[in-house]
Amino acid sequence: MSLRDGGGFSWCGRKGDLTVYLTHVQFPEDHDEHAALYLRNEHRKVNEGGSPAYLLPLRDLWIFRPEDKDRGRFERYEDMEGRLANASVALYGFDVPEYRHRIHDAILEFADDVKNLAPPPGKTAAEFQAELDRYNVKFYVDGERIR
Repeated sequence: MSLRDGGGFSWCGRKGDLTVYLTHVQFPEDHDEHAALYLRNEHRKVNEGGSPAYLLPLRDLWIFRPEDKDRGRFERYEDMEGRLANASVALYGFDVPEYRHRIHDAILEFADDVKNLAPPPGKTAAEFQAELDRYNVKFYVDGERIR
């Protein structure tokens, strides 16, 4: 099955050699579905024959914007750098600054698509908005809040 064909994934676009999808993920601690970005390096194949991927739940999106003050404080850059290093190893096999920057750009570039992500099956738009609010997810374009 191709991710582009559905199966719980919505194709957003490409950023260099990364393909970005929107999906939902279920966490064992609450058995609820949460929106997530799914990044794949389609140009690299791993031993199993598939492309490596990195999953970023929306509830963790704020980590990639540590300078935002809307959470009431500055977040630690070390948290973002650690996550980007993990994503770099997952998607490319090793960690270099160029890969970290490419991944970070892809995450931030598709934030508008994430904002417009349809709710998971069985959830209303209001329930999905409540989920975004619960994790304090806010979106800005040119400094202006859009959600």
